[in-house]
Amino acid sequence: MSTKTKITVVAENSVTKRNLLAEHGLSLYIEAGGYKLLFDCGQGLAIDTNLKTLKINPGEIDAIALSHGHNDHTGGLQKVLALSGPKPLYGHPDIFNEKYATTSEGNYRANGIPFTRNELEKLGADIHLSPGPVQLTENVLLCGQVPRVTDFEEINLHFAVKKEGRYQPDPLLDDQALFINTPGGLVVVVGCSHSGLINILRYAREITGQERIFGVVGGTHLVAANEERLQKTIQALQEMQVELVAVSHCTGFHAQVKLQEVFGDGFVLNNVGNTLYF
Repeated sequence: MSTKTKITVVAENSVTKRNLLAEHGLSLYIEAGGYKLLFDCGQGLAIDTNLKTLKINPGEIDAIALSHGHNDHTGGLQKVLALSGPKPLYGHPDIFNEKYATTSEGNYRANGIPFTRNELEKLGADIHLSPGPVQLTENVLLCGQVPRVTDFEEINLHFAVKKEGRYQPDPLLDDQALFINTPGGLVVVVGCSHSGLINILRYAREITGQERIFGVVGGTHLVAANEERLQKTIQALQEMQVELVAVSHCTGFHAQVKLQEVFGDGFVLNNVGNTLYF
């Protein structure tokens, strides 16, 4: 059974509306059939201000889900939990790994969740970690670890993880998405698409048994894509007959322009305060 869904951008890299703040990060507030989910919490600079301005009551949130463990998606966790009180928190087991990003000078800067598990639990986070899919409601599925099957969506070596004192490329197995069943078809909500946007969409079809993907909402991480990857991504979206591409955060200006050229009215620059209805 499908459900009516409303998705509001709480935090994102750009803003065009008054009294709201932009930041490098992502947070989406999802209302699906009475279920209220905060998907990612942004970097933490804007989350409290924007929740208040958008008249979203954190106390009414049913749960928080994390797309992955990078700090521009998790830095607002502390503020959200302080405002919301105890909430279930869903993520992949690798979200608490010691994550880093490389700088232009070749150094490593911390890029993981800026809080320990214990600190979050003291704030009321009821933490549920699973590598596999988690059915949040009848129509909302947190997909878990995404199989990497395409030959053009490689992992960005800019990201690292520290294990036993050594830095190594982060496979970002914690990257996951939401699959929402709506009257018009599946809506796939992505945080950063480190798994590869097309890998995620193929997995959505596989585990839901639904061929019809109506829309993609969120960060696509095409900012670092070369021309070949971008073209193959767009071609796959067209072959899947995706109608709506509402991008945010890590998509990048060049990819945004290319997507708008191809999808026309089906393209949305999904910035802070924007709301989509399905």
